[in-house]
Amino acid sequence: MSTLTQPALSMLIDRLFAEADAAEKARSAVTRASDRSDYRRYYGLLKDQPLPVTRATGKLLYMLAQSVRARTIVEFGTSFGISTLHLAAALRDNGGGQLIGSEFEPSKTARARAKPWRRTLI
Repeated sequence: MSTLTQPALSMLIDRLFAEADAAEKARSAVTRASDRSDYRRYYGLLKDQPLPVTRATGKLLYMLAQSVRARTIVEFGTSFGISTLHLAAALRDNGGGQLIGSEFEPSKTARARAKPWRRTLI
């Protein structure tokens, strides 16, 4: 059994995907109405929106990190944390390691730090 199938993590990932799906309409409106050439402005408009990977991409990230027996992973753009959870699960299933996350938007960094489960779940 992989870490991804453990009830606590799979329920959390399901909940985060549900939150992301609920926010999809607002995100789509911003995306359609915005000029993407000004990256900072565009990303600023999406600062409160989750920018999740898909379920398939999350599983791919997990499989890739596990298949190369990754011990250190650097993630650029944590956003909503779904990809982070998949990568952390792979590290755990590889026997441990270090995940270094980064995020451009301070409000998303604050949200990630405020999560009570972030260190205890995996």
